[in-house]
Amino acid sequence: MVLSKRACDYLAHSEWKDSVKDEKEIINAFQAARIMPTDPLIDFQTRFGGFTLYAYLEPIVYGILHKRPCRGDFKHESGLIVMEPEDDIVIRHFNCADTLYQEIFSIDEQGRYYEGYELKCNNFETHIESSAMLNQVNKGKWQTVFKYELDAYRDYYEIVDENKYGELVKLLGLKKVEDFPEDIISWDTNGEILVWKRADSVVVLSENGIKPRELEGIKEIFQEE
Repeated sequence: MVLSKRACDYLAHSEWKDSVKDEKEIINAFQAARIMPTDPLIDFQTRFGGFTLYAYLEPIVYGILHKRPCRGDFKHESGLIVMEPEDDIVIRHFNCADTLYQEIFSIDEQGRYYEGYELKCNNFETHIESSAMLNQVNKGKWQTVFKYELDAYRDYYEIVDENKYGELVKLLGLKKVEDFPEDIISWDTNGEILVWKRADSVVVLSENGIKPRELEGIKEIFQEE
């Protein structure tokens, strides 16, 4: 998946930790675990291994393989950390981040990205694209004018209702932000308002406020109390 110029610029100015990038070394790690390597996982490691984001002050260093020193689960592991299918996990997962942050970051054999075993996007590149958009927003004067979140105790597989989101798109006259991929995450705009949709939330942002009629319409769609 080709990244946008926006995302490439973001990565170029991001923090990176030295990581395992050699394809032979990656394949050897899979062979040691007696697991067949997949192209999406090799691509993930070679392109994004060592990429670092922060949750508050805690670094999240991405990769299914890490060079020492490590801080989190990889501190005592020299290879892959594999979670086999069990209960709600219906496909093999790989721990894909070294961090002390209290969350499980994983990627499956097809390259789908999860947090807490909840699917966040079908391609890790979408996570990068969304992070690049959020970085731009944080540099501007954007303010949240509406936020809708699904109940934290819902079923893992429940996501934002696409029909409701379609109503929002129609109400605000939204179009996808240029170069943003089709995925669970989306960033949409009408030139004045930005909408950030994730699997479990919808955030409406504006630099100049929102018309009361539009806000009432949004609340009606999502039935906000």
